[in-house]
Amino acid sequence: MSQKKIDDNILAKGFLFGAATSAQQVEGGVDNNWTNWERNVADKLASGAESRLSKEVPKWKTIATEAQSRTNYISGTAADHYERYIEDFDIMQKLGFNSYRFSIEWSRIEPELKKYNHQAIDHYAKMISALIERGIEPLVTLHHFTDPKWLEDHGGWHGDEAVDAFKDYCAVVAKAFGSKVNRYVTFNEPGSYLLMRYLGGGAWPEWPKTVLNPAQGYRFLGNLVSSQRLVRNVIKEINPSAQVGLAHGLIDYQLGRHDPLSWLVKKQLDYWPDVYLINRLKRDIDFIGVNYYLRMIVKFNLTSPINWAKKWNGTDPRNDMGWGVYPEGLYNVTQKIKKYHLPLLITENGIPDMSDKLRGNFIKAHLDQVVRSIQDGADINGYFYWSLLDNYEWSEGYWPKFGLVEVDRKTQKRTLKPSAQEYMSIIRAHKR
Repeated sequence: MSQKKIDDNILAKGFLFGAATSAQQVEGGVDNNWTNWERNVADKLASGAESRLSKEVPKWKTIATEAQSRTNYISGTAADHYERYIEDFDIMQKLGFNSYRFSIEWSRIEPELKKYNHQAIDHYAKMISALIERGIEPLVTLHHFTDPKWLEDHGGWHGDEAVDAFKDYCAVVAKAFGSKVNRYVTFNEPGSYLLMRYLGGGAWPEWPKTVLNPAQGYRFLGNLVSSQRLVRNVIKEINPSAQVGLAHGLIDYQLGRHDPLSWLVKKQLDYWPDVYLINRLKRDIDFIGVNYYLRMIVKFNLTSPINWAKKWNGTDPRNDMGWGVYPEGLYNVTQKIKKYHLPLLITENGIPDMSDKLRGNFIKAHLDQVVRSIQDGADINGYFYWSLLDNYEWSEGYWPKFGLVEVDRKTQKRTLKPSAQEYMSIIRAHKR
């Protein structure tokens, strides 16, 4: 049977087309552990930008001024999505989205332990109603990397209070949203959180309170497993129709050299922690979210373990952050996890591309791989491009441009990029 392309309309009726954001990256005006920390590292990140980025970033000269500015690393007003959500939802409706993945900022809901901000709860409830009015289904993420400051003061995610505190917060949110939200992601990329918080970092240049403490990391994983089980039960008590899953950052690891040590490193990278978590939680999740951005080439060597996997093979096209573009990897990772016989959602897939010359083909090529994977047995129910808006990319700041929509940081003016029009055309072709 020949491989079908997305033009063949293999995607089933009801397939979710949309984009994704997170609160810290787009809302603005957030007060949490990250915003508390970013002010202390902004100067360091700015002064170290050239040594950190000039060899990795193909367009270093283009982004040098912004990357070496302290303000690049302060999230501040971000894309002001918290106030401008109606404008952004109208854009999504124009593009033909039928779903939108976004996160609830825990620190807004519970700025102090067990003290809930009902104004913030009502705000998110209004956002959800506005989405539904436009025919856009909300996919709500409950934890997207950031934590309330008080959680760190009470031991963080490796502490004794994290599980109950998170369960209580999720119960408050789920009660407020009721039957209006039928899909939840509990945690976004727990593997990235584990690496950056407890295993010394490496995926981004910096992270709040990074330590190298595997024992604390293991306690974090245990608390995450307990939280997933408890929160799923709480949500289903409130809304029995709700589907509750996790979003995993899956990388397509490939051997760059065929030797026993490289093979062993690859096997460990393939398993920890995402497949490990799926194995432990396969009865406690209703779907698996897949965040896919790149493949990594694995070669064991005698330097730091952070150098055992490279983000570019030397021949693939490169995005603005220096990562190789490899659409086939999305097929590979979804085929790897289809054995769990759970629905899959592509909860993130995106490219930093300030010229917007690669993005349209990037989306098309990755959706081709979605179709190919569906054809070969994967139950993929949706695709969410990262990101709707140019946003704050954690400790890289604002210079990487992932958005379908350009955001002027001074005026907050939104401008649709040509790639957004291309994505709209793909969506329209499947609304028959």
